[in-house]
Amino acid sequence: MINFASPIFAADQVVDIGAEVTKGGFFGYTCLANLVSNAIGVVFIVAAVATFVFLVAGGLNWVTSGGDKTKIETAQKQITNAIIGLAIIAASYAIYSLVLDFFGIDISKLCSENPIGG
Repeated sequence: MINFASPIFAADQVVDIGAEVTKGGFFGYTCLANLVSNAIGVVFIVAAVATFVFLVAGGLNWVTSGGDKTKIETAQKQITNAIIGLAIIAASYAIYSLVLDFFGIDISKLCSENPIGG
């Protein structure tokens, strides 16, 4: 029988589970504002990638339409919708930035003053 866990090492360490959970804050974040700000950034990146995918798919549909008018119109609509989506994403990011600037919200300063668990 092979013993993978040596009894010497297994009984040697005691881990305080509570200390490990609260060590870095909430999922490694020390401030809820950082978590929300990073989540919003991820949403913008995912939306931009999705827009690019729809734009490329519309281009491929146009190229492979074979001259069929309905397929070309469908591809044009898909490309137009992707560009409109990109404009909406850009406008959303601009509004997000303007709101932070207008209200004077500085995420790094906010988090240094109000850390989680601190």
